[in-house]
Amino acid sequence: MQLLREGYHEQLFLLTNERGVHIVRKQAKPRPDGTLLTEIAWLEELPSRCRQHFPRVLRSHKKSDGQPVFYEMPYFGCEWVLLSELILTGAIDGPRALILLARVMQVMFDNIFPTTYPEETAGYPEKLIRLLEQCLWRIPELPAFRPFIFADAIRVNEEECRNVFSLLGEIKANSRLRATLRPAVVRKVHGDLYPENILVRLPSLRRAVPQVMILDPIAAIGLNRGDFAMDIAKCKSWLSAELLALRLGLFTIQEERGVLPSFTMSLRMEDEQLRALRAGFLLHDFLRLFGSTSYSHIVCEEDSYWQRRLSFYEALYALSMVPLVPTWQSLARFLVGVQHLHAFVSAPGDDEVSAASLSYKSAHSLLATGY
Repeated sequence: MQLLREGYHEQLFLLTNERGVHIVRKQAKPRPDGTLLTEIAWLEELPSRCRQHFPRVLRSHKKSDGQPVFYEMPYFGCEWVLLSELILTGAIDGPRALILLARVMQVMFDNIFPTTYPEETAGYPEKLIRLLEQCLWRIPELPAFRPFIFADAIRVNEEECRNVFSLLGEIKANSRLRATLRPAVVRKVHGDLYPENILVRLPSLRRAVPQVMILDPIAAIGLNRGDFAMDIAKCKSWLSAELLALRLGLFTIQEERGVLPSFTMSLRMEDEQLRALRAGFLLHDFLRLFGSTSYSHIVCEEDSYWQRRLSFYEALYALSMVPLVPTWQSLARFLVGVQHLHAFVSAPGDDEVSAASLSYKSAHSLLATGY
C-alpha cells in the first residue's frame, strides 16, 4: 500500500485489489473532527444521473470498531489530469480552462444543487454563525495570536478594520446581516470545489463536452448542505491566486508597531507559479457565468444576496484553516480571513455592483495594494 497524499484529516493510498487492479483508498486519521463519514454518505447518496461525474465508492468501512474509517474508489490513470495542473502549467489556454470550469458548474447546477432541504433554510444563518464562532475560538489556543486576537480593531495594509470577534458580534447582533446569510433554500453542496479537486480526461478535451471527475467533497469545516455560493467562493479563492499563494508560501508579512496591532501583507503575484492566474481574466470570466448561463440563471435570480455571501464564505474557509495549517502560514490565513469578514460586514445593504465587477476588483487589489 503506497501513500499518495497526506491531508489534514485523511490519507490517500494506492493499492491493488484481488484482481490485480489499482484502486485508491481514502482513510481517516485517528482524530475526532474528521469528515470522511460525511463524504462517504455524500457520494453514496448521489442521484444516479450524475454518478459518472464523481468517484464510485467500491468498498467502505464506516463502523466505530477501532479500525480506521475508509472508502475505496477507482484509480484514475495517466489519461486523467487535475484541472489545476492544466491551468498552472499552461497546458490549456484561458478559453479552454473556462469551458472546463463551466462544465463543472453545469454539473453542479444541474445535478447537485437541485437537491434541497427547505426545512433547514430558516435556521441556516444561525448554523453558519455557530460554525464561525467555533472556528474563531480555536485561534486563541495558538500562542502567536494571543497578543492581538481580542483587540477590537487591527490595521491590515494601512486600513483599519474591526477584528474577528468584533465582527462576529456585529453579525450576531445585526438582523439585516443575519438575513443576508440565508439562501433562498438550503441545497446539497460540494463544500470543497476548486480546480485541485477536479480531474479532466485528456482525450475528452477534443470533444464539445469534456469529461470531468469531481473529487473530495466536504471541506475541513464539514458542511455538506448549504448554499451554492459556498462552492463558487472556494473556486473564486483559487482562481484569484489568493488560496494558491497562501498554500505555496508566496507572501510576505511585516508586523508594525502602533496603537493598533498592525500588519502589512503582500502576495508575491510576480512569482512564476502564479503566472497563469496573475492577470485575473479567468476569474473575471468565471464569475460572469453566474446568472448569465441557462443552468444558473434561475438559481441566481431567486437569491438576492448570494454575491455578498461570497466574502463570508471566503472568510470562513480562511479562518477555519488557521489552526490546521503550519505555523508559517497561519497568520496569513488569519489576515485574509479578517479582510473578507470585514468586507462582508461593511458591504452596502443591497448588491449594487455585479459579482463580476466586485470580484474582478477584489482580485486586482492584490496587485494594486500589495495585499
